[in-house]
Amino acid sequence: MAKTDAQPIWQPEMLERYPMDPNAMVADLDDAHKELLHTYVAETTHSTQLAGILAAVAARHPRYLRVKELFETLEAYRRIGQAVYEQWRAGRVEVVYDFASGHGLLGVLLAYRFHALRVVCVDLERRPAFDHYLEVARAHGAPLHNIEYVEDDFANIALPPKSYVICIHACNEATKTALQMARAAAACYAAMPCCMRDGIYIRRIKHLDDRVRYAAAVGVVAGQFGAYKITAIDERITNRNLIILG
Repeated sequence: MAKTDAQPIWQPEMLERYPMDPNAMVADLDDAHKELLHTYVAETTHSTQLAGILAAVAARHPRYLRVKELFETLEAYRRIGQAVYEQWRAGRVEVVYDFASGHGLLGVLLAYRFHALRVVCVDLERRPAFDHYLEVARAHGAPLHNIEYVEDDFANIALPPKSYVICIHACNEATKTALQMARAAAACYAAMPCCMRDGIYIRRIKHLDDRVRYAAAVGVVAGQFGAYKITAIDERITNRNLIILG
């Protein structure tokens, strides 16, 4: 894996230079913003090779790499990748499941970093973006033989021993189902909850603004499922930015 040893150039306030419109594409950025984004990816992943792969995805398949999704996924990868590493070093992880994985980019990043782990992306439909990521990665010398995509309801997955369950922005009952599965399998987990209706985890949270309500609900979930840590990505990327680790 090629690494960058340069002093950090990217600073968190640089996020404000980028559009967080869900439809903004990396391919539509000007050259200066693309170059800075390349630096961000290289510094975040500690890999100039991976930065080159994502730049090539934007160039070859411009419809399949959005600015907001890229920042969101890379920041989640930064937090969750460290958690996976710690549990793997402790001998608790052999396979990573990315439930409701969508485009599968988080799974690709984890498969790239953890060559010794199996990574299984699970969602109802395998999106074209996933195959584009693999195509470009393999063309750049990253075979990624340790990743697969399963088209199914993740509730149908039988978790083997030493699983690590990830669930990012799965709405309402989906996050609860993933965490219940992790608990039943004695699996480690990382979840970034999104929508949480009243009655799913607690009867009602009242008289709070959206930001405080979300934080309170995440705290309830963390308590119910024995989390050891709550962390976050930058709120400028998404206001559903809290990550529960267990």
